[in-house]
Amino acid sequence: MSHFTSRIYNFNAGPAMLPTEVMEIAQGEFLNYQGTGMSVMEMSHREKHFQTILDTAVQSLRTLLNIPERFGIVFFPGGATLQFSAIPLNYLQPGEFADFSETGVWAVKAMAEAKKFYPNVQSVYDGKPNAYTEIPDLTEADIHPGAKYLHITSNNTIYGTRYSEFPKLSKTPLVADMTSELLSRSLDLNQFSVIFAGAQKNIGPSGITIVIFDKEKLPEVKHPIPNLMNYALMEKNGSLYNTPPTYSIYIAKLVFDWLIKKGGLSVMEKENEEKAKALYDALDASSLFYAPVPKKHRSVMNVVFKSNEPKLEAEFLKGAEENGLAGLKGYRDVGGFRASIYNAMPKSGIDTLVSYIKHFESSKA
Repeated sequence: MSHFTSRIYNFNAGPAMLPTEVMEIAQGEFLNYQGTGMSVMEMSHREKHFQTILDTAVQSLRTLLNIPERFGIVFFPGGATLQFSAIPLNYLQPGEFADFSETGVWAVKAMAEAKKFYPNVQSVYDGKPNAYTEIPDLTEADIHPGAKYLHITSNNTIYGTRYSEFPKLSKTPLVADMTSELLSRSLDLNQFSVIFAGAQKNIGPSGITIVIFDKEKLPEVKHPIPNLMNYALMEKNGSLYNTPPTYSIYIAKLVFDWLIKKGGLSVMEKENEEKAKALYDALDASSLFYAPVPKKHRSVMNVVFKSNEPKLEAEFLKGAEENGLAGLKGYRDVGGFRASIYNAMPKSGIDTLVSYIKHFESSKA
């Protein structure tokens, strides 16, 4: 196996690699953004040049996801975890509750956060007995009567699972944490009341969270909501109630441009499925490595795999690093390996990883 001397293939779960083309544009504009004589990093969020960046980012996101006008789009400061508090505060009155599908750590944490304010929240699924390797097929019949919404984590970064199809609910609003897969596949926004995603996987640098919500389904709660969690207030102010993470929004805008140039999310979805299939096929054909998640529940973004000989893990990771394959160590509570193959991961990265897996296995035969 050859050693890499240029940019590596970054398989980290997040912050994750960004498209090289985006990074090159940002590099070229870093000191002097389009003749302004200053960097976007130095630019006032009240200045017309940044407003144009923000407006373009919002419109490009609407185009990519075909977002109906009734949905508001807000760039929130803070990570997606902040929305674990914001969503119940915006959607629940005292005494009301929501349902949660506990398919992994982030759904469990979201439920625990909601419970601080609304102790009646309930679980409709507990994936812990199956080590979070499965995804439930939820319908309206599974929802507790009176639940104001169902909260799901659409893709589980840690365990390598995802909802290949979303719950089909006839009455209950659906809230989806899409942090690790938003913009990786086409969506029907009409299925959801709220979608949110931290930026550091498929969107841009860490620091912002995108929230897309149906304004017609946002209730008028009577209790106070902290301003920076208030959906109506933040949307009314166009994400500019306070100083937002301006540079992160700029990079996200460049990523949206890149996705549109590539042909949109249908093209991206096909590429991502092909990348994931190539890696899963290699793992399924291996006698040394295996993917523990059943095929119907496997994530396209985060491929979790393990070795039949755990004593070889450290050697495998060391060799991977030497060959320009970074970030393959599995999450600390799961062990094994994890290849996060977001939009920016080129097919050549998958090919290189597959070659390394086969080379390593043959060297141990």
